[in-house]
Amino acid sequence: MIKKIVFFSSLVLLTSGLCRAEVWKAPDQERAKERSKQVVPFIKEYKDDHKIARKMSLMDAGISLNDVQDVYFLMDSPIIKDREDHYGPVRFSHKRHANLAKDCSKCHHFRPKDEAALETTRCSACHQDAFNPEYPERIGLKAAYHQQCIQCHQEQAKGPVDCKGCHLQNVPDHKQLVQLPDNPDPFQVTAECLRCHDAQAEDMLTTAHWLWKGPSPYTTGHGKEVMHGKGTTALNNY
Repeated sequence: MIKKIVFFSSLVLLTSGLCRAEVWKAPDQERAKERSKQVVPFIKEYKDDHKIARKMSLMDAGISLNDVQDVYFLMDSPIIKDREDHYGPVRFSHKRHANLAKDCSKCHHFRPKDEAALETTRCSACHQDAFNPEYPERIGLKAAYHQQCIQCHQEQAKGPVDCKGCHLQNVPDHKQLVQLPDNPDPFQVTAECLRCHDAQAEDMLTTAHWLWKGPSPYTTGHGKEVMHGKGTTALNNY
């Protein structure tokens, strides 16, 4: 129990320190977050070309990997979240998939009838709300993602085909779950964490991080002691 308390207390202190520090944000990720919040105008009419004609039109337009501006997308559209929000967003590596596919028409299978529109429009421009009575043949955005991704992964025998392979389950808001007094001490914080996460604490006690032992050249007096370590004589303080 003491080992668990020391570990979780140190974790809380480390986390609080990180929260106060200025955190670097990846520009690509920030752009992906902003892009994911956008709801673009719905495309009502599209050119119904067959697959070969569509592929040739993209080739004629000179569309290539050089035109891929966004490295990856964050699939977190408000269109889907309005109906359900059980899972975290999927990070889709756009450029990597484009490089593997070698054929933009696999995803950009149709284009708007408006000749002035982009040749490669977003999925959510054509696929939005499911079961739209005015466009019954048009599947919703969630179904479009799943059908496109899973079918391709199955055909290529690569990539995940189940929910957890792409999604992380949303973590509940702990503000509604944690029961702590004002200004709790480390022991109270640890006890509250263990109230729900005791299994994880037991798992942590069997990890190599917790049980390492051997020479410690950076610890005075223990440079050659093979039995020195967290599993034996050292205190777990982080």
